Amino acid sequence: MIHPVYSSQEVLEFTYKVACDVSIIDGDFIECGVAAGSQLAMMNKALTDKGVNKSVYGYDSYQGIPYATIEDESQPAIGAIDKNNLGLLKTTGVSSHSKESVIENFKTWGVSLDNVTLVEGWFQNTIPLSNHKKIALLRLDGDLYSSTKVCMEYLFPKLQIGGVLIIDDWELAGCQKAILEYIPIDKIIKSMGIAYYINQ
Repeated sequence: MIHPVYSSQEVLEFTYKVACDVSIIDGDFIECGVAAGSQLAMMNKALTDKGVNKSVYGYDSYQGIPYATIEDESQPAIGAIDKNNLGLLKTTGVSSHSKESVIENFKTWGVSLDNVTLVEGWFQNTIPLSNHKKIALLRLDGDLYSSTKVCMEYLFPKLQIGGVLIIDDWELAGCQKAILEYIPIDKIIKSMGIAYYINQ
């Protein structure tokens, strides 16, 4: 069984359902903000269960969440923003899971890693260098404005018709601000503390 980490069983099952639904859409499955790997594992399990061969990518620093910017209202899981380190690409220690620990979790959960690529580094350094042509499922869990914005700028335009964007941190002000720079609020569906958008 895949254990929900930093989320609920309900959200984990939602990720699985969406992944099953969009498995027929051409394009990669991508998660930005892997943490312990439970959502990414569920995305890949859905593909295995549907018998679909598709590339799955997990982008993460594998060091934890970096420092917030003035666009954020707080530092996730800490509180007040550290004004001396605004936007610093250095770990705060929050949600820190190494790439090796994610790989071990996949093995423990019995989920294949054959088609999974774990991309290590800060989003601002890795996402602009990505070469995805088409995206079927894009799951954002970067917590911060800057982390969300770079994903929206470089990855969101590649979301295919019928593809789905899952926004894990919708309730965080910085994340929401970055999303609304690209998608009108009336197109966002809110549920279970997260949000999602279906590209039509």
